[in-house]
Amino acid sequence: MNRGDGGSYPSYSQGSLRQHHHHHHHGSNHREPEIVYKVGIYGWRKRCLYLLVLVLMAVITVNLALTVWILRVLDFSLIGMGKFKIAKDGIRLEGTVEFLKAFYTAQITSFKNKPLVFQSGHNVSINARNGLTNVTGRFVVGDKTLTSHSERFVIYDTQDNMVFYADAEEVKIGTDKLTFTGAEGTIFEGPVETPRVTAPSGQSLDVEALTSSIHMQAGERMFLRGVSGDLSASCLADLKLRATNGRIMLQSESLEMRNLPVADASSSSSSSAGVFELCICENGKVFLAPPSTGCTQTDICL
Repeated sequence: MNRGDGGSYPSYSQGSLRQHHHHHHHGSNHREPEIVYKVGIYGWRKRCLYLLVLVLMAVITVNLALTVWILRVLDFSLIGMGKFKIAKDGIRLEGTVEFLKAFYTAQITSFKNKPLVFQSGHNVSINARNGLTNVTGRFVVGDKTLTSHSERFVIYDTQDNMVFYADAEEVKIGTDKLTFTGAEGTIFEGPVETPRVTAPSGQSLDVEALTSSIHMQAGERMFLRGVSGDLSASCLADLKLRATNGRIMLQSESLEMRNLPVADASSSSSSSAGVFELCICENGKVFLAPPSTGCTQTDICL
C-alpha cells in the first residue's frame, strides 16, 4: 500500500488507471499530481487462484486419462464398440452375447459356416407379435420341455417340401416313410389314415386292439400280404370279412379249414380215409358231414 498526499490509495501490480487534472488560475498554469490506479490480485487471493487452476488442470488430466482408458478397454472405434459392430445392413455381434432383458429383432443370422446357439439359465422364449403387440406365436425351450403355441406348426426340408404339419384338426407327415422304433410299439387313440403299413425287414407286424376292435377300411382295395412269412388274424369273439358290393376270394395252393363241426359225429370215425362233405347252411354256417349221410343233418344249422 502506498500513501499519497492527504490520504491513502490502493496500489495494484497489474495495469494502471491514470487521471489528469488541469486547472487554470488567472493566467497561470498549475498542474496537480497524477493519480495512478493499479489493477491486480495480490496476497492470499492470488495463491488461491493459482491453487484452483492447478486443481482444475489435475481433474482435467485425470478425466482425460480415464476417458482414454475406457476407450481402450471397451475398444471403441468408428464402426462400433469391441465385438459390437454397426454395419449398413444391421448390427454384427462377435463371440458370446448376453441379454439381460427382452430382445426385439426382425432377423437373426449366424456367421458363414458358424452355428447359431441360444442359451439361457432358465428357458429360451421366442415370441411373434402382430401390429397390436399381441402374441400370435410362441416357441419355448424349457427344462426338459419343448413347447410351441401357434395355430399351425409346420416343418419344411431344404427343398421347401413339407415334412410335418399339425393344427387343431389334423396332423400330416410328408415323408415317404415313417418308422416307429419304440420297443412297446405305437398307440393311436384315434383313426389313422395311411396308404401302407409295413414292418421292418425280418420282423413281424402286429396290429392289436387290446380292449376294443379294429376297423380297416379302404376306398378301393385292401391288401394283407405276408411276403416271406405267415399272415394270421385272431380274436376273442367273431372275425368278420364282409364285401358289400363284391366278392371275398381265397386263393392258395392249399386251403385248410380246421375244427369245423361234424354232423353225426358218431359215424365220423367210419368215414373212409377221413373224407367229409363240406356243407353250408342257409344262414351261412359251414359244417362237415360223412359221405354216407350227406348234408341232411340240419341240427347244426339251427
